Amino acid sequence: MFHSFQLFCAILQLSAIIATANAQTLPTAAPAPAAAPAAAPAMGSYLTRADTARAVHELFRSRRGGGVGWLALGTAGILASTLPAQQSTSAGVWAPGVVAGSAFLLIGLNKRIQFRPGRERQVLSELAATGHLPANVTRRLRGNFAPLHGTASAGNPLLAKGLAPGTPFPGSPAPTPAQLLADARQDTLDAVQGLFNAKQLGGRLPILLALPGLRLMTGAAKTNTSAPPSVQPQSSEPSGGQVAAGLLLMTGGVAYMFIHNAPYTDAKFATLRASYLAGGPLPHALRAQLKEKHIAAGRTYREKMERKAARR
Repeated sequence: MFHSFQLFCAILQLSAIIATANAQTLPTAAPAPAAAPAAAPAMGSYLTRADTARAVHELFRSRRGGGVGWLALGTAGILASTLPAQQSTSAGVWAPGVVAGSAFLLIGLNKRIQFRPGRERQVLSELAATGHLPANVTRRLRGNFAPLHGTASAGNPLLAKGLAPGTPFPGSPAPTPAQLLADARQDTLDAVQGLFNAKQLGGRLPILLALPGLRLMTGAAKTNTSAPPSVQPQSSEPSGGQVAAGLLLMTGGVAYMFIHNAPYTDAKFATLRASYLAGGPLPHALRAQLKEKHIAAGRTYREKMERKAARR
């Protein structure tokens, strides 16, 4: 993990040096032409066996998780049907629930067996050795599991399982210096995107203060004790202090959200991305906040958006 972080820092320094040199040599009046060669590779271009292996790993992991869900649903359905039936002699009341639960169990077992870890390793071994995949796996690599170009810092399931990393698919070009520079810049942009997403989430959390604030303003925070029927219930109106405290919590949470999220909006990221791809360096204060975890989070978000755009 420490060596990976050192590699990430080295990539950041290299891209910053190259970006600064480009900013000094290229004319500032027309930065648009410089952005074209630095753009991230389009989905499906320069796919390697590692890119396909990542898609296969995500497919198998997702299907195994779905199998667990089906097993849990089937077990719950059977228990919900049979436990009450122990007190009843009518089999027709719980038989449909048992049948449906058994069907869910079979679906879950089929997914767990079909996408078991051992078969995943077999599929990846064949991919590493021959570059081919079984037909039933290939037809599933679409939509949310379509292979995407991964940068050098992306995980490689082939190496993780002790297999040969493989080579680019036939017909795909070898990585050029421009491609390597684009990958380094994409890693940096992924880290920035992950940082922005984390900051936006942290800025939204204080809005939860509106809930206790609303309770104070409506007087719901007071505990009403049960009174005898002969005693008239007394209305519990909130006091002025409660209303003021509720307003303070609500306005404070909303104000913090807007103030905290102001530097990390999607519009700010789009402007920063365009400037960075045009050759401008990242602000030093922003670059100092980037961590290795931001790369993985930003890459996951970007791949999700790319697949979503490809399905339209």
